[in-house]
Amino acid sequence: MGGTSTGRMPEVLALIAAASFLLAGCSAPVAPANPTPSDATSPDPEPTASSTPTAAAAEFRMPTACAEVLPASRVAHLESLGMELLAGPDGKYGDAYLADPTPEQQAGGITCIWGEENVPENSVIISVAPLDSGTRGTTIESLVGQGLNERIDGEDFVYERTGDDVAAPAIVNVIGDDSWVSVIEGSGGQDHYEEAVAICDEVSAQVGA
Repeated sequence: MGGTSTGRMPEVLALIAAASFLLAGCSAPVAPANPTPSDATSPDPEPTASSTPTAAAAEFRMPTACAEVLPASRVAHLESLGMELLAGPDGKYGDAYLADPTPEQQAGGITCIWGEENVPENSVIISVAPLDSGTRGTTIESLVGQGLNERIDGEDFVYERTGDDVAAPAIVNVIGDDSWVSVIEGSGGQDHYEEAVAICDEVSAQVGA
């Protein structure tokens, strides 16, 4: 019995070696020590700030002269209608043109009158005044008391009337948080009212109201 076992030992060892070789060939490959991260595990790129600038809020600047109130194009248009700057800090007659100060002047503002002397219907009165928490309320009360129509334009309150071409001039008052812009035409009617609205818009753009 012992001789037979010894004789088969080389064959058994050969079979074990062959089996070991086959098992080694079927095993999974070994992963590299430092794997390269895939796209799925890559960190997200940092967000970049927008390059679009933010529009700065308008800031009211109280003008000290009528030349600062209107754009040059509007002044040229008024002059083409035979008007000149009669009243205002830099007007032909200065503030002495009016017997009494306007409500806007009493509030610390200026009043400018472009017109044709001795032709009051060919004129336009433009005023700008600063407002605070106290004067804003009293100004609104005064305008409401005049029976003007009220509307809201964005963040502003507007008190106005269209008027007529007989006895009621077109009037537009724009009340902002800290500003008051008013335009009184020498005559009324739809055309003069629309011009007063346009002039208010131009003045507001000029002074940041």
